[in-house]
Amino acid sequence: MKNPFILIAGAIILLFILGIKAFWSILILTVAIYLLIFISNYLKKYETGDKDQTSQDYWKYSYDTQKFKKSIWEPKESKIIINKKIFKNRLVNCYWTLVLIIFYFGLYLFVGIAGLMFG
Repeated sequence: MKNPFILIAGAIILLFILGIKAFWSILILTVAIYLLIFISNYLKKYETGDKDQTSQDYWKYSYDTQKFKKSIWEPKESKIIINKKIFKNRLVNCYWTLVLIIFYFGLYLFVGIAGLMFG
């Protein structure tokens, strides 16, 4: 998202519609969206050294992208690659936590708007 004006303008409009009680949820939702964009862009560019990894599977854990090894004689991964995969898995945990936070607060704001419209 190169221009955050739309997101900020939408947040200000929702703030005027819902009042001050929605300030914290709009603030948390805005911060979570920006963090999600930052983490997803970082995960797309992050290299673990694994040859099975692509930029399209940034949202997957590192063990989801591994292919089944048919030979037991293949060399083990180095400590550096294992540490990079652990770090990537922690970033993916943050990514999915932010997705759940955005979903929860989005529903909270939707229910608030629906309550004003129908209540």
